[in-house]
Amino acid sequence: MMKKGILSLATLGLLASPLSFTTAHAEGNGDNLSKNMIEHLGNEIKYSRSFSVKNINKMGILSNSTSSDDDFIFETEPNEEFATADNTSFKKPLIGQLLSTDEYYDYDLHKVVVPNDGLLYVAGYTDSTNIDLSFLAWEKGYVESNRLQYLDNWEEDGIEYQVYQAKAGTYYVEVYDNDQEQDIDNNTEDDQYVIATGFEDNVAPIKPSVNKVDNNDLVVTGKAEANSTVTVKNGSTVLGTPTKATSTGTYSVKIPVQKAGVTLSVYAKDAAGNTSVAGTTKVVDVIAPAKPIVNRVDNNDVVVTGKAEAGSTVAIKRGTTTLVTVKATTSGTYTAKIAVQVAGTKLTVTAKDAAGNTSVATTVTVVDVIPPGKPTINKVDDNDLKVTGKAEKGSIVTVKKGSTVLGSATTNTSGVYSVSIKAQKKGTVISVTAKDKAGNTSAAATYTVVKH
Repeated sequence: MMKKGILSLATLGLLASPLSFTTAHAEGNGDNLSKNMIEHLGNEIKYSRSFSVKNINKMGILSNSTSSDDDFIFETEPNEEFATADNTSFKKPLIGQLLSTDEYYDYDLHKVVVPNDGLLYVAGYTDSTNIDLSFLAWEKGYVESNRLQYLDNWEEDGIEYQVYQAKAGTYYVEVYDNDQEQDIDNNTEDDQYVIATGFEDNVAPIKPSVNKVDNNDLVVTGKAEANSTVTVKNGSTVLGTPTKATSTGTYSVKIPVQKAGVTLSVYAKDAAGNTSVAGTTKVVDVIAPAKPIVNRVDNNDVVVTGKAEAGSTVAIKRGTTTLVTVKATTSGTYTAKIAVQVAGTKLTVTAKDAAGNTSVATTVTVVDVIPPGKPTINKVDDNDLKVTGKAEKGSIVTVKKGSTVLGSATTNTSGVYSVSIKAQKKGTVISVTAKDKAGNTSAAATYTVVKH
């Protein structure tokens, strides 16, 4: 009896459909069918025509020929079940016979392994008038799914061609003598058929994955189709040398360091020349801005100025307290308003770029430019050997008569001073100044020595 698989597709009219597809279609982009592959299958079958079926004995073994048995694959019975199907080769045609027994009409199953997603070609020919050759590719168990999609068939020079879009996997070509439907059983050992198979990879690799790339990196890594050639581009410029992905699909392409914000495109091309859609990634900025420049800040200033990375956010802190943040201009200058700070206060200034990278801090100490207040002077008479009073704490108090220094001393933590001098005559005018640690000198306080 006829196999269910053949009947179901015959019912669909696939084999009986008009042969509208010709080799001219192979040159069109729409069908994406290879004329070279069709010609190859035709040549394989034409070559097999010169080999007479009389040279095949009942066991399918070459018996008497000038050709080598290495030139062909011969069917081996039984091959009616998927488990016993003959193996085919994309490099050799398969020669078979359809000889019925008392129990059943003969049909053959031939296994074909599709290495990866692409086009499966099957071509069939017979020079026998006793064989109405019918063949079709199937999934195991005659399952119908989107793994094997029938595309078209046509005939040229007596050879029938079929084309399928196939996922990687194992499939089976079922061969049957269609005249057995009419219970015609006239095949002899002299009647043969030839099946040839071919494969064309017409499926582009999947879009490569791309690991993070920063503006320090000298390689781009990720995953692509195994053994595909991976190319990295910046716009239309190829970066580095295209690199072959490993058998597990990992790749590593050397590139020059790229600027932050640049978009890189990664393509994978398989051995058949199919190129994937680009995997893209934007180069990440991981380089912190340079340490900002900070101009001098004194205890009169209400702004802090300097230079930092253009467009960066400048933060000014006193300890852990942020006094102000401002954005640097396109030329990198910044001006930040602050409250007047006490002399000796340490301010830290950092710059943070748009990617969030923060510079090393620049530290500046607020400079004291304000002189001490005018000292006070206690009573001084012509017997006194000391001048006392109050001035800025920690300042150096100097007592003068005209331009002559009579003595000096440092005030204590309460600001009290006591400067030793020689007794001065009544009416002598002395002057007292205080100089702080920053070198700022107060206005002079004066006093006229009195009689004791």
